[in-house]
Amino acid sequence: MTNSVLHRHKALLLALQTPDLADAAVADSLRELGDLCASLGIEVVGQLVQARPRIDPRTFMGSGKVGEVKLLAERSGAHLAVFDNELSPSQGEHLERELRLMVMDRTQVILEIFGRNARTHESRAQVELAQLEYMLPRLVGMWAHLDRERGGISGSKGAGEKQIDIDRTIIRQRIARLRKELRHIDQERATQKKRRANCLQVSLVGYTNAGKSTLMNRLTEARVQVEDRLFATLDTTTRVLDDENRPRILLSDTVGFIRHLPHMLIASFRSTLGVARDADLLLHVVDLSHDAYEEHMATTVQAIEEIGAGAVPRLVVFNKLDLVQEKARLLLARKAHPEAIFISALRDDPAALRRGILAFFEQRMITAPLRIGYAAYGELDMVYQWSRVDEVRYEEDGIHLTVTSTPANLERIRAHIGV
Repeated sequence: MTNSVLHRHKALLLALQTPDLADAAVADSLRELGDLCASLGIEVVGQLVQARPRIDPRTFMGSGKVGEVKLLAERSGAHLAVFDNELSPSQGEHLERELRLMVMDRTQVILEIFGRNARTHESRAQVELAQLEYMLPRLVGMWAHLDRERGGISGSKGAGEKQIDIDRTIIRQRIARLRKELRHIDQERATQKKRRANCLQVSLVGYTNAGKSTLMNRLTEARVQVEDRLFATLDTTTRVLDDENRPRILLSDTVGFIRHLPHMLIASFRSTLGVARDADLLLHVVDLSHDAYEEHMATTVQAIEEIGAGAVPRLVVFNKLDLVQEKARLLLARKAHPEAIFISALRDDPAALRRGILAFFEQRMITAPLRIGYAAYGELDMVYQWSRVDEVRYEEDGIHLTVTSTPANLERIRAHIGV
């Protein structure tokens, strides 16, 4: 489904509220689904929530509610039903047949947005892989009309079933090619990682549209594209935080997270998200002006753990301070997170945040003496790149230095100079 088709559609938003879900959580999730639809040009003309003890395995909602949705669609002129959940292939098939509407689920909407925002070869390959993996189990029923037109022959495959087999083969072959491409890109990324081994790595993480790219631009003048929309950034950008600092600190922007982020997207973006997994520090950026900021924080922490970055130290950065209306919210956030940094990335000087990052690493660095023989004079430049040189003395037995760096970098330096 292309955006040129989607932007002409009027949609109903539908959700199922099971006993474990609070009213506020369902309402906020539906608002977010509306924002997701709006970013695709879909006009939301109504919404409906059904409270139900469990999901109907056939039609997701109860049969009575399905009839209600059909009437609501007729009255509102909607021709698209968007569910705030992931539907099974059979549920989607039954719902389309009974509602006589185009049906999408939350996963499909997110995949469409990722597809639209993918810019580089890597992100396009990652999104296509996720889309194909979503599509593969949903081929059943797509070609059933061919069997109905032909008439079934007992014991033989109909035209529709044969077409599904052909499509499955094509999709699986494409999936295999995409995985191979992404493995090659992953190898190139591993080479880059080795070249940056002497640098300190900081990764910006957070809920989508929390302001990570704006903060990245303010800290590094990276000129990352900034837009007030969901998932505007899919590709990782890495820049030097302060060229004068040693060891150098590299800052990377990453794709934002969202509740119910499809697992196939997390899997296909695993290499891109690896910058967070390999980081020395995560800057967890939070939009404090959002009513559901605490849930956004929890979603981000869950995603961080899912990609294997749960053990990386985190510094919470509450952003969009200029948009916070309630003073009580600010006071509660300061009390709950006394170590956090509060900022408006658009308006404030990021100097305090930069100092916070430098202080984090300064606390973890150690100072040690080194001696380099004059025969190994060529290694001096490497010492200056991998550490901060506090003192230099030229003695008869060599160059005596006092340096400050990370324990890992000091080990590498000693291995190079043979100490």
